[in-house]
Amino acid sequence: MTTRFRARRRLLFATGSFLAATAVAATIGLPSAAFAQDWPARPVKLIVPAKPGGGTDAVARFLAAELEKETGQAFVIVNQPTGGGSVAAETVRTARADGATLLFYHTGLLSSYHSGVYAHNPATEFTAVAVMPVEGSQSLVVGPDSKTRSVEDLVEAAKSDPDNVTLGVQLKGASHFMAALLIKDAGAPFRLVEAGSDADKLTALQGGNIAAAIVNTPGALQYAEAGKLRVLGTIAGTPERDQGAPQYPSMAELGYKNTVYGLDFLVLGPRDMDQALAVRINEVLGEVAGSPTVREQLAKMKLPLQFLDQAAGAERLAASETKVGELAAEIGLSK
Repeated sequence: MTTRFRARRRLLFATGSFLAATAVAATIGLPSAAFAQDWPARPVKLIVPAKPGGGTDAVARFLAAELEKETGQAFVIVNQPTGGGSVAAETVRTARADGATLLFYHTGLLSSYHSGVYAHNPATEFTAVAVMPVEGSQSLVVGPDSKTRSVEDLVEAAKSDPDNVTLGVQLKGASHFMAALLIKDAGAPFRLVEAGSDADKLTALQGGNIAAAIVNTPGALQYAEAGKLRVLGTIAGTPERDQGAPQYPSMAELGYKNTVYGLDFLVLGPRDMDQALAVRINEVLGEVAGSPTVREQLAKMKLPLQFLDQAAGAERLAASETKVGELAAEIGLSK
């Protein structure tokens, strides 16, 4: 635990404000400002809707380890990958709003909501504790033995053999939205198939069970460097190349101008979380995310992050929800 956290706790206990605040909080069912300032007072569970080993899980585990160092409290990763994020989201949405159970995921949950996979709006039925725009991308990849050398090759193959060239996505998730944009831009009738998590997609590619897939770029780079797959191009929230993988062209650069789709990492809590507690958690997360150690490691992982304060993050999540809803209707994925 750092000196800053020790000093804060000594002050709260010495003045008696912490005990008084806790008593009030227990009476009314909400944490007070003083109670919020002592977060985390007990172990925190980060619920992650992904299997161990993927990009989201790797970032969650790294941040959890750094939070433990910073606060002296345990941060436990709980992987709940089933249901396209819905199972994990429900675990948090229905949890006590005391800051001990939080969701760590990304704005792909908005895709799940607007396509009907998940019934609850992440922007209005949760508390947006932290929103972290990711300066990274997703990659369109093929297996190492594929004859496909470019996005154009893959598009032409799909046009020549309609509905038989398989593209692995997580149906109704973010990768499905990206694939739908590419299909609309290219006029290529790919057959979209449920391929699960990134780890599942990469396994399917290795086994030759799918022709192509959309996966996160950091994971794709590891496989590409080992000769286990080929990256054809990247998809991000801007038309430019991903600076973490500048050797690969963006879809927009290749002429697929509308195939632009970005993701933000999210930390969400239950909707009725006290505002002071949400701000406090955001501040602690921000201190950790902004440290030189974390920034350096995330850059190495090809996942540099921006970090927004709690109010700005909530505003960005609301705007993203509106945009994803409009896109879902436009590409025919609206629930």
